[in-house]
Amino acid sequence: MRRASGLTAEKLSADLHFVYRQVLLICLALFFSVLLFILAALFFAAPSGAAEPVPLSDAELANVTGQAGISIYTSIATRYTSSVIKFSDTDSTPSRNWIEFQNVTVNDGSEGSGGYYLIQSPSYNEANTLDIGTNDAGRTIVSFKDYSRVSPRWYHVEDLVFCNQSLGSLHLDALSLGPSLYRFGVHADGTGGGFDFDYSTRASAQAFRYTYNTIPETLTLSGIHLVGQATGTADDPANPATWAFTGTNNVFRIGDMDNGNPAKIDVVTDTTGVTSLFLNLPMQGSLRVENVAFGGNNFGPIAIDGIRVHRLSIELRPGT
Repeated sequence: MRRASGLTAEKLSADLHFVYRQVLLICLALFFSVLLFILAALFFAAPSGAAEPVPLSDAELANVTGQAGISIYTSIATRYTSSVIKFSDTDSTPSRNWIEFQNVTVNDGSEGSGGYYLIQSPSYNEANTLDIGTNDAGRTIVSFKDYSRVSPRWYHVEDLVFCNQSLGSLHLDALSLGPSLYRFGVHADGTGGGFDFDYSTRASAQAFRYTYNTIPETLTLSGIHLVGQATGTADDPANPATWAFTGTNNVFRIGDMDNGNPAKIDVVTDTTGVTSLFLNLPMQGSLRVENVAFGGNNFGPIAIDGIRVHRLSIELRPGT
């Protein structure tokens, strides 16, 4: 793979260059689509076993002190099920078209219906933290450090349906996400309508599997790593046994507020009265996949290193 504007990638083995290119495009599209679905599912998955708020006496409150923020320690076991999650391109009927995730479950991957996964902080010293502070430039930033998704969990969509057409099942095994850092504040130039933010995290999964309907051939991506970079002097992109991803700051980044290239969200109404959502999502990091298999054939690893997307502009506006 050759160097391209805004994106650099390490060259893969020339023996399967054409196959790699085709498989890579398919895998990237599927992987990032499922990752977005996972983030949405996590957002809507309210914990089922959370404790109710407990009132504190004046004496207890007198012993509580705070500075710029708070720490939140979590220890929750839960699982998520949904018969259907639907997305529509229009509100009109009967021409409404849907993307549907049917029979969605999130659990610990055990046999049968699956057990409870953990939403747990590693320790009291590594609890979720919410802070508000001012940086050296005098800018106020809200910062949230999230450890709650580090414990692995398994995601299953038994049927992906588009416009009433079944497209098969999706499975993402043992996804671990984080620790993650999300920071946001008003636009640096003081303009209104939205805010700046950046998000850094690392993700790993045992496998992503896509099976089209009842056809036994399954596309499987095994050993998925979304990080800042592969580390270690012995790192060989063609040999996953040499891969390492150590370092607390070895994270995949969306936006970079410290270096003047934040991600941005804006809501703007134009002169015709149409309101649109604008996103700018610069990103950097590496994507590694230990093996790609399809129909019983192994195609080997994928290594996309040195990703540099300086600007990715997206406009979302109502349909007409």
